[in-house]
Amino acid sequence: MKQIQVWLGHSNYNTTANIYAHLDSSSMEQSGIAISNILSIKNEKEVAC
Repeated sequence: MKQIQVWLGHSNYNTTANIYAHLDSSSMEQSGIAISNILSIKNEKEVAC
């Protein structure tokens, strides 16, 4: 979120968070699946080493 604040030129972190941090349930589910997939891939690579 901090990087987005800088990219957008917001002087206050709260401005960015209040505008962009809300997610609907579908977006939260998709994000959770993506994070889970990434972590699963990483764990598989670590086990293979």
